[in-house]
Formats: sequence, C-alpha cells, structure tokens
Amino acid sequence: MRKRKAAQRGGRELTRERILAVSGRVFNQRGYHGTTLDDIARALGVTKAALYYHVKNKEELLFQCHQLALDIGMEGFHRALAQPAPPDEQLRVALAHYIEGMADQLKGTVVLLEQGALTPRHHRRIVRSRDEYEQALRKMIAGGITAGVFVPCDPKLVGFAILGAVHWIPKWYHPAGSSPAREIAEAFAAYLVRGLTKQPSPDLPAPRRAAAAERTIPDDDSA
Repeated sequence: MRKRKAAQRGGRELTRERILAVSGRVFNQRGYHGTTLDDIARALGVTKAALYYHVKNKEELLFQCHQLALDIGMEGFHRALAQPAPPDEQLRVALAHYIEGMADQLKGTVVLLEQGALTPRHHRRIVRSRDEYEQALRKMIAGGITAGVFVPCDPKLVGFAILGAVHWIPKWYHPAGSSPAREIAEAFAAYLVRGLTKQPSPDLPAPRRAAAAERTIPDDDSA
C-alpha cells in the first residue's frame, strides 16, 4: 500500500510536457522498438508505476509525442491567420510558433514515425493531422505567391524544404545551449521566409546573428 501511494505521488509530480519531452528524446536515441517503459521511467527518474499513473502504454506515449508537435504547428497557423498581416509576416509567425514550441515544450525532439509503431487508428489520426499541417503550409505559401509577395515557386516542394530545415533543428538543438528557444525560432523563421519574398515587408524582422551563432552543445545530453 505504501509503495502504491508513493508511486501515485511520484506520478502526480510529473507533467505531460516533461514526460513527452523525455520520451521523445529516448525514442530518438533508442528507436521506438528498442525503447521500453522502464527506459523512459529511468530517464524521468521515476518508477514505471509512477509513469503508468499518466499513460497506458508505450504506444500511447509515441502517439502523444506526434500529436503534440502537430497541435503546436496548427496553433501557429491559427495565430498567424488571426492577424491582419501580409503573407510573409503570417508565415513567419506560424513558423516561429512551431519552432519555439518544438524547442521549448518538446525540448527539441521530433520523433520519426517508425513502421508499425502505432496502431492503425492512431496512425490514421497522425497522418491526417500531418496532412492538415502540410496543406496549411502550402496554402499559406500559395497565398503569398498569388498576392505577389512570394516569388513564383512550387508550394509543395518549398513546403518540404521548409519542413526539412525546421525538423533538422533537433539534430543540433540542446535546451542548455547558449541561444534561447525563442531567439532560435525568430532567426530561423525570418531566414526561411526571407528566402521566399520578392521584397520583405517592413514588419518582417531580419535574421538575428546571435540566434544562429555561438551555440554550445553540452557533452552531456541528459534531460
């Protein structure tokens, strides 16, 4: 009884944000199929019983990692479209929100979707959410082209290029690095959007050198 109560107390002290950030890091290191709940609990510094207080199984953790990232991305588009701003500024806002959320809430982790890792139901939901995000990105790019703000291009290919750059950030980003998440987000978003614009609007900030330079990655990659 005492052990059960202790596990419950330990479970209550965990937050969804921390669980998903650490789970994503462990999944990236070991691969989904090579990761156990014991591995994740150990990385969190809790017992597996405490982890079970929040999640049913490992597959649910993977699903939530993917869904949170996509939710952050779509929230960025909703915020951007709510602003009466030109297309380049809207795209900058959307990308900056996604990058900052990925770096801050998920600690820079983006988990690859391994074959057979999710149940068919969860896989369909993630693919549907991913397609929704990619379509929103292409639509915003296409709108900028129509408005004469962006250079003529293929929105699908450019969208893939942007996402490729954004999703590479977890390869080098570390929460303990010298550049804050917001600074990195602003620099990347401004850089990516300026590469599309014919003539950047006055509201579009220039990329900041400080965010892209002089970042130290600690040897210890612990959470």
